[in-house]
Amino acid sequence: VDLCLFPQLERKREHVASAVECYVKENLSASRDEAVEFFWNEISRAWKDTTEEYCQTPTPLHVALTQRILNYARCSHVLYEKGDGYTDPYLLKAHIASLFIDDVPL
Repeated sequence: VDLCLFPQLERKREHVASAVECYVKENLSASRDEAVEFFWNEISRAWKDTTEEYCQTPTPLHVALTQRILNYARCSHVLYEKGDGYTDPYLLKAHIASLFIDDVPL
């Protein structure tokens, strides 16, 4: 899925502006591709920060709570990494099939 098409799908829904559209408007010299690249870099940086914080010991929060927070972030990432998997579940078909059909390598 081309992530540059994602804001176009949101415009068809007459929804609020996407983050990519807002970035392009705020940075007039930026293209949609540059905006998408900017957000992927931000996501990558956020994952590094999240992983670093999670791996620190000792943690002030109970381990079960931090695992739930991290798993929620992981789920959100899978839902939206290839487009809007929440409203278009066909984008998640391969993930769902892998849970029930594919063998887990040991």
